[in-house]
Amino acid sequence: MTLSSNSHSVEMVDGVHRYPRTGIKVIISGAGIGGMFAGLECWRKGHDVEILEQNDALSTLGDFLAIGPSALSTLHHYPKMLAEYNKTAWNSPLWWCDLTGKKIISELVEWNRPGGAPHAAKDVPIVGFIKLRPQIMQMLEDQIGRLGIPILYGRKVVNYEEDLLSGKARVVTATGEVFTGDVVVAAEGIGTKSHAAVTGSPVPFVSSGYAIIRGAFSPSFIAPNSRGAELLLKPGQTPEVRTYTGENMHLITLFTHEKVGLAFTHKEDGTAKESWNHTIPAEELVALLKERTNWGEQIIDFVKQVPANTLIDWKLTWRDPQPVWASKGGRIIQLGDSAHAFLPSSANGATQAMEDGISLAECLRHGGKERVHLATKVHTKLRYQRVSVIQQVGIVTRHTLHHIDMSLLDEGKNPFENVFHLGRWIWQHKPEDYAREQFAAALDHLQTGAPFENTNLPNGHVYADWDVESELKKQAEGVPSQLMSNGDWSR
Repeated sequence: MTLSSNSHSVEMVDGVHRYPRTGIKVIISGAGIGGMFAGLECWRKGHDVEILEQNDALSTLGDFLAIGPSALSTLHHYPKMLAEYNKTAWNSPLWWCDLTGKKIISELVEWNRPGGAPHAAKDVPIVGFIKLRPQIMQMLEDQIGRLGIPILYGRKVVNYEEDLLSGKARVVTATGEVFTGDVVVAAEGIGTKSHAAVTGSPVPFVSSGYAIIRGAFSPSFIAPNSRGAELLLKPGQTPEVRTYTGENMHLITLFTHEKVGLAFTHKEDGTAKESWNHTIPAEELVALLKERTNWGEQIIDFVKQVPANTLIDWKLTWRDPQPVWASKGGRIIQLGDSAHAFLPSSANGATQAMEDGISLAECLRHGGKERVHLATKVHTKLRYQRVSVIQQVGIVTRHTLHHIDMSLLDEGKNPFENVFHLGRWIWQHKPEDYAREQFAAALDHLQTGAPFENTNLPNGHVYADWDVESELKKQAEGVPSQLMSNGDWSR
């Protein structure tokens, strides 16, 4: 539907107001959370969008994930999707537990504490930050369908190409199909084939020495009168996130009335893989839990009843921060894990992928069709340092989780205070506003060398390059991280 006014026309579809058409054709490879959200934002900003996905249908793999307010700061522009999201909002406290299963301390994310500062997402009651991945995926696909954005399934991209003369980029699929656009977005994750065109070669990974066993399933699989059932929610009880910590391991569980899930991070034995298809039987996890420490009977019995083909054994690897996300000609841009892989302990992988989509769409709008190649590089300039710092937070958090001093409880202190440190600079950030306000200055910096300093970091933070090997060496030597003393991380 197009609404006319005295001075201009406004296009509105499904209650979503679309910016004037830019004529920019955007090809997105990867229909994950980052790719689909980027598609929505690019469409809203007036670009023409086509999404390619290697799977034959929407992927329902995955369990639970964190999505922060900054990623949802534009959700209010999609009224039906906002309503759908709000229906599944949970007031989910985070409980810290000991390995026997005993609850010790409960806390809320800062924006939900009494007198807490407002978060970035207008009209979104983000009462917790854990969501089920399949629900989010379906919500995004439904909105994409209502807007008429095509998702072409069964298209596995095997090559990225850039034509500097024509100012176009294209992708080639495994069956030989070619898709051409003004810009191509590589959003298919750590296995992206775009590195040849962007960085010259795949970004090498560093083994963390850890793996994560994770999965989600219906609580109906847990026998009602079993010890494991004692962990389930009672009728009317609010969903909960529970974290159990031990030396070199931690277990995060999610309990809702529709789904329960677990994610166990531990030192690996070399059998884990970076694949959503690498599953293990519940018996293997039970054996591993019993081997590592004295877990409570409820937890062991609960894990015994996890249904077959549920638990994914995922190898956790780190990749150094990658400052180059765009190809030489600026027509190919990486997004989400393709550009910056996160550990689960960062609680920010999905959030930063969605922030990428918001920022990129706005930068393309400001750059216009004639400056697409510059807009992608402005986007990288605005995003890289912020994402790099949050990647580093994930490494620090994982180490902290595995070395909590429980003796502090005997002194009346909270040993879990600020373990998941999500400062206001993370969850009050509005990437759309930031891209709009900083685009011109960042572009001037890239073209003329004019001074530019990102302000989407902790106040007073002085950015410094870092690498995984150095961080791991410091941890092994017992050197405390200085990351959170660099600037004001309290807000």
